[in-house]
Amino acid sequence: MPEETYEPATIADLMQSPLFQDESTEAVAWIAQQMHIRRLAAGEVLWNQGDVVTEFQLVLEGELHYRRDDDPYAQFIVGTAGHPTGVLPFSRMKQATGRVWAVVPTRLAAMESSHLRELVYRAPLVAQRLVSQMTDRTREITRMEEGSSRLLALGKLAAGLAHELNNPASAAVRSSALLRDVLKERRKAAVALHGVVIPPGARESMSGMIESIEECVSTPGDIDALERADLESDMSDWLDHAGLPSSLASALVEARITLEELKPLSAALPLDPLANFLKLIVADHQTLCLTRELEEASRRISDLVQAVKLYSYMDQSPVSEVDVEQGIDLTLRMFQHQLKHGFTVNRNLSGQLPKVRANGSALNQIWTNLIDNAIDAMDAMGAMPAGQPKVLTVRTCLEPEGILVEVGDNGPGIPPEVRSRIFDPFFTTKGVGEGTGLGLDIVRRIVRSHKGTILVDSEPGRTVFQVRLPLNAA
Repeated sequence: MPEETYEPATIADLMQSPLFQDESTEAVAWIAQQMHIRRLAAGEVLWNQGDVVTEFQLVLEGELHYRRDDDPYAQFIVGTAGHPTGVLPFSRMKQATGRVWAVVPTRLAAMESSHLRELVYRAPLVAQRLVSQMTDRTREITRMEEGSSRLLALGKLAAGLAHELNNPASAAVRSSALLRDVLKERRKAAVALHGVVIPPGARESMSGMIESIEECVSTPGDIDALERADLESDMSDWLDHAGLPSSLASALVEARITLEELKPLSAALPLDPLANFLKLIVADHQTLCLTRELEEASRRISDLVQAVKLYSYMDQSPVSEVDVEQGIDLTLRMFQHQLKHGFTVNRNLSGQLPKVRANGSALNQIWTNLIDNAIDAMDAMGAMPAGQPKVLTVRTCLEPEGILVEVGDNGPGIPPEVRSRIFDPFFTTKGVGEGTGLGLDIVRRIVRSHKGTILVDSEPGRTVFQVRLPLNAA
């Protein structure tokens, strides 16, 4: 707290604020007697996060901003002229939950919080307005923190999705570049064959090879490595002996062109037209393979985008008939990149659950936060003994009163001394910048808004969250 020379507050100072309108002159005079003036330069800090706060303060001039150390991007105004800050009547605030500083030269009137009990009796109108201000302030901070918590979770999902999208996108780019080169070679071969007189028998053989290439791509077969090496060796020897490019051997074997097909053709065609035809069918086979790879990459991208749309309930009404198990599957899909690295997922889904009338996007937020917490619990440095598998378990079942969803992990468990606080707003055991402490608070509020319950059972090596929802949860 910055040190200031004592300067008393005046009734005129206080009456600038709507808080004191219509309050008795005696009450305002008493409050002014308990207050003194503090002055802050632009950029000067009023409180740092974690500082003990013992004063009620009123901003007379200037502006104060607030920001949590673990969320440097969430910043908002907490006080302009006429607004209160610090400890308010009936507030349980003891420490600053973030850093507060002046953005312009600021003048405050400050009162020790020990006088607030008497203020409630002497100035009931002021006390009532301060309680209303406290409610608004709590709502605003909670809204900001919830947004930060959701953005943090979204950032994790986005990073994984970016990686999952990058793989097929990179494959598509690579295949497109190769396809351009292959088509260029095919054009050269086609131009070279233009005008060449081909005997009828050879023409039929060539047409048969082209058709077999299309069938080869649509119904790929398996050739073991040893057999393939033998076929390529025989093909390379024959091409060399025939005066044809031996570099085509591997591609011809890949296209399932056999020596039994090539030998009669070599007797019917001159060397150059035969070489160009072989280049042509190799290019055709590569073109079909590359277009198939492009199709597969595009399908994977489309599937991921569709999964994101379903997960977020884009273009759907907020409340609808929700398939809970589909939501869980989609949420696990969102975490696919993280779960690839050393995790085992045990899905024990009923497959018989009726749909629940609920906010599907909100339910997916529950599964997201619980799965994210389970992954973090098992992934934390030193959380698991070396060599022990990390197991995420998701189970659903139908109960007489509704449905049960369990999300469990085999991490270190929740310490008994903090177990009663895990649903408290802003409580977190994660490091700075890794969590807002609102994940489980948000989960509990969503569950309650759907008329459900959430319980946790934890011991070393096992933690299970149980969410129960009625069938009509909306």
